Amino acid sequence: MRILVVQNSQTAPIGIVGEALVDNGASLVTIAANEGEAIPDRDGFAGLVVLGGPQDAWDDSHGPHFPEVMETIRAFADADRPVMGICLGAQLTARAYGARVYRHDAAELGVCPVTLHDHAAEDPVLGGFGPSLNLVQWHYDTFEFPDGAVPLAHSAVCGRQAFRLGRATYAFQFHPEATAGIVRGWASRFGEEAREKNRSVLDGLDHALDAHLPAAEEFARAITRRWLALA
Repeated sequence: MRILVVQNSQTAPIGIVGEALVDNGASLVTIAANEGEAIPDRDGFAGLVVLGGPQDAWDDSHGPHFPEVMETIRAFADADRPVMGICLGAQLTARAYGARVYRHDAAELGVCPVTLHDHAAEDPVLGGFGPSLNLVQWHYDTFEFPDGAVPLAHSAVCGRQAFRLGRATYAFQFHPEATAGIVRGWASRFGEEAREKNRSVLDGLDHALDAHLPAAEEFARAITRRWLALA
């Protein structure tokens, strides 16, 4: 079972989600779309994962490949093949269906509480978890829900953390794929972007990763296995 992975930055690899996909029998074809690699069409692929990155999903000047990514999301969804959008990928999924993506008034960085909506209780991917989870976050932007979306999760800082469209298109604002190494890499580069100004938001990051990442990884592997089953 081949899964197409669209990568938007070398700093945001597929991590735990990729390991879980391979462990459950999938093979991955990873395309560095931000580096100009052409995105293949959906034929021959059972599902699509669109990863995160430092770009703003609403700014095509820094993401000239975004229109092609959104077209690919719609193509997989139209063919009823599972889609998983993570962080930037979630925002592009929302935008692909006409929803607004914009700078949020507060950033979520590090490990943050996420609460599952009641709608998630019967969801084939998120059902049975929660209601509260401590998950990795690293975002400054947020999105509106597209028409027809089923809200699945929220947090105190950001009211839109996850949604499903149709049977099998999922958007996760949080980072199920993130390992401790990936997160510490993001923290090591903090301040390289103009929007990253207050390093105190990272206080306690190492302790939070040690305390919560084992459970977050178990959650990530479980939802990835369920998502792959939808294919």
